[in-house]
Amino acid sequence: MSTRPITITVEEDFHEYVQQQVEQGRVRSVSAYFNEAVARRIETERRADAAWRAAVEKAQEDPEVVARAQRRARKAQEILNGR
Repeated sequence: MSTRPITITVEEDFHEYVQQQVEQGRVRSVSAYFNEAVARRIETERRADAAWRAAVEKAQEDPEVVARAQRRARKAQEILNGR
């Protein structure tokens, strides 16, 4: 997988905090800090997606579970729509 540089915008105070962490030797570099944070976020989202897919597959094995989920989804939509 090739990587392309990206630019992010962060609050100035947060950037200063990370810079202090670098100066204190707790973090290798500012970019390393953000790269690691993004990598953790990607991994968390991958796990969540995999768990969701597994739950959907398992639920689809039982028609009653599917029907119950559909009823709950309809009820949630009604509540959100103020009906």
